[in-house]
Amino acid sequence: MIAEAKKIVSRGMFFIPLLPNEKKNWDSDFLTRNYSEKDLIPNGNLGINPKKSKKYVIDLDSDLAIKFGNLWLPGNTTIGARQYTDGRKELTHWYFESDGSLDKNIKSLPAELYCDHNIVAFGTTIHKQTKEPMKRFWESEESVLPFNDSILATFNKINFAASIGPYLHSANQGGLYLDSCLWRYCKNMSDEDRINLLTDLYSVALPDNKHNNRKNWERIVKANNNDTTNNAGYQFLASHLKVEQEKLRQWFNWIGVVDKKNPKKTYRDFLSTGIDMVKLRTEDIPPLQFAIKPILPEGLVLFCGRAKSMKSWTMLLICYAVQNGMKFMDHESVQGDSLYLGLEDSKRRLKDRERKLNLNTLTPPYVDVEAPYLDMGLEESLQTWIDSVPNPRLIVIDTLARVKGRTGFNKSGTAYDHDNETLRAIQNLAIRNGVTIVLVSHLNKAPQDYAFDKITGSTGLQGICDAMWLVERGEHGAQSTFIGRGRDIMDFEYSLTWNEETWRYDWVGNLQEVNLNENRNEVLNAMKELARAEVHEARPRDVAKHCGYTAQSKDAARISKTMLRMKNNFELTKGEKFGTYKIVSLNL
Repeated sequence: MIAEAKKIVSRGMFFIPLLPNEKKNWDSDFLTRNYSEKDLIPNGNLGINPKKSKKYVIDLDSDLAIKFGNLWLPGNTTIGARQYTDGRKELTHWYFESDGSLDKNIKSLPAELYCDHNIVAFGTTIHKQTKEPMKRFWESEESVLPFNDSILATFNKINFAASIGPYLHSANQGGLYLDSCLWRYCKNMSDEDRINLLTDLYSVALPDNKHNNRKNWERIVKANNNDTTNNAGYQFLASHLKVEQEKLRQWFNWIGVVDKKNPKKTYRDFLSTGIDMVKLRTEDIPPLQFAIKPILPEGLVLFCGRAKSMKSWTMLLICYAVQNGMKFMDHESVQGDSLYLGLEDSKRRLKDRERKLNLNTLTPPYVDVEAPYLDMGLEESLQTWIDSVPNPRLIVIDTLARVKGRTGFNKSGTAYDHDNETLRAIQNLAIRNGVTIVLVSHLNKAPQDYAFDKITGSTGLQGICDAMWLVERGEHGAQSTFIGRGRDIMDFEYSLTWNEETWRYDWVGNLQEVNLNENRNEVLNAMKELARAEVHEARPRDVAKHCGYTAQSKDAARISKTMLRMKNNFELTKGEKFGTYKIVSLNL
């Protein structure tokens, strides 16, 4: 115990001596006192003082909270565990550096967050329900990660999942209602976030449910996205789950925003307004049109990238491809008339780009460098062009900022409302005429976990668009990424490289496959080198360190995810020691 106390002190933390088999100390002021080794009790326990140590501790206090916490919380920080007499082990305490944002403990939830409390780190305690003895120790002694908004969001998500988990009984109809509420109240969640949350929820709460699969969740998310006027709210879900409405509202407020007021009632006569599905089966509805198959559909499309990511070069190239029926990055274009509005360009710059792209022998698209503002003649001007050409297919507006103007900025409502209202007319124009209208815009510099949240402007801009493209150019010829998402297209992620000779992006392959191969090779090479040094089993942090990455870096997290994926693909197997991996077949 003395050695453990010294270790705590060496790591800049303060310990609290505890009674044998207890979480208690004998002093009334134990949270303010400074203890030394002479205060330790023989066979006693040892606690941590988070406030004096400037630490926050997440305490997973229920079986579901433990399972979800182990699934979502970072593994590269100090973690406390408990082990039962039968060998079962549970990871229950996650340590983080205080950021000063928490001034009181968050208690009485499936997961609790402590900033001023006694946390048992070493010794033996008794389970308060089963009366079973539990050995307490640190499972991981990684450097303590700083607490941040992302970890707080994960803490809230754990409490949501652990609270709603016991009431889940259907991954089909129930999943539809649950995702409907995620769509309605959790506007910060992407489609991918919702799919992943639903998958994890049901994997833990209903592990044997046959409907818990990605294909089902993709279907449900798409259905809710397309039926935005009739999505179920928390009251409907509460009735389905047989849980109190107020409880459910509170749970959703942990991960979103639920108005206390009842949703506004509406009336619809389904007998007179409903769709006749029998007639619809034989109704001749024109198929979805594309400018570039299958990634650039009709409707309003947003194309974003940072400054100097060659957006204008790329869009001019696409206009030429559609005008002449040529391929774009190995994708077939649909030949038709194209209009390119290069509103940040001059005649000299356009001429130079055409020459460098080697397009000056092809039929050019219609081009202009000036255009009216939205709500001040742009829609009418575009309609005139559409009506005047034989086969309108593609319109590119480069950039959105040059046509957005200043009108409407003083109107009441949020930025979301303004962007949605401003662009609705141009979206309707595209859909009404069966053409593709691309708006070129920029990315902000703020780091974001969800790539499309980097788009400059409100989320109303993302919400109104039928599809979104995003390009991020790598530095000095490094890998670039090109990703797309939309209502009527499959998500795609491409790996590209910028070609300085042809002034265009070269397609390398699907980003996930390219990254996986690169990451896989890096792991295999590192583990082979470690094996030559007689290290035949390695933890992800060992491999990351061998590659020159710090334990808390993004590259270290990438190595860890890659090794887990390789284990699932039977390229790696678990080692004899906890948390280690070894190569299944190694020929040195």
